Amino acid sequence: MLRANHAVRLGLRAASRNPELAFGKALIDQVGNFLSLLPLALGALLVATVLRGGPLRAALAGLRALLAVRWPVAGAMLAALAAGFAASMFFWAGAVPLLAADAELNRRPPPGNFAVLLSRGAARTTVAGALGWGASLTFTFSCYAVLLLAAFAAFFRPSAGAFAGAAFAGAAILIGSVLLDALARLTVVRAAAFGDSGTAAFAKAASFLGARLGACATVTVAFIFLELIVAAVAGTLVGLLPVAFSPPEALMALAPRAAVALATGAVLAWLEVGRMGALAALVADAEGLIEPQAPPEPPPVAELVVEALPADDVI
Repeated sequence: MLRANHAVRLGLRAASRNPELAFGKALIDQVGNFLSLLPLALGALLVATVLRGGPLRAALAGLRALLAVRWPVAGAMLAALAAGFAASMFFWAGAVPLLAADAELNRRPPPGNFAVLLSRGAARTTVAGALGWGASLTFTFSCYAVLLLAAFAAFFRPSAGAFAGAAFAGAAILIGSVLLDALARLTVVRAAAFGDSGTAAFAKAASFLGARLGACATVTVAFIFLELIVAAVAGTLVGLLPVAFSPPEALMALAPRAAVALATGAVLAWLEVGRMGALAALVADAEGLIEPQAPPEPPPVAELVVEALPADDVI
């Protein structure tokens, strides 16, 4: 049985041996972030164009413009998020089988298979991802709603039950989001690498998560810890940059901040690919595709000190 720490090593090794996958994931993430923020920026620009005249007139015109563009902006953001999700699922449809093959072969898989794997598994991977992350988001939003109601109840009518409900909802969000995120990723792994349909991938992923809960939780927590380290280092680097007090200085300060953001995105994408590779290695091991490691040879037994002494020196 593959241990969690060895699965983490296999995932990071697969991500390092296939750097184009991490580059592609970083590119998809950056483009998705840009597309999701573009409707807000355009909506703010449209609202700013009508702010003319006195303060009252400008405020009324801005309010009317804001009410007019709220639904187009919301629809554009929803379309951008859907496009980003579809692009991410298409990427995993081709990348996850390569990561699983890397863990199985213990070497870089043959080139030229990404497009073929993408064409074969894009549909079922998208359905599986929608099922997995849909369940995760539904659970998270439900827990947030319960937490909000419990917080209101504890504020207006303080009681032990209200505080206990708020604490339980917070713990459920923390633990449930981690486990359901692992379930969603395992569902994508089953659909992309092993050809299961959406519902079958979800069912088998849930069964596997129950059987190897400790290993899946360890892999997830390990990569979350690594991502927190990367985010802390990036925040420290940004904090060390000089503060801009004028428009020219602010323009010059954009370059180093953009460089830190791009580098952070690349490292986080590499860790994301490594996490999917680690989970794919666990599933491949459960399917019997990864040969078990040979036990390490025992170290040579040290010669006793008394026996090592010359015979003439022994009293």
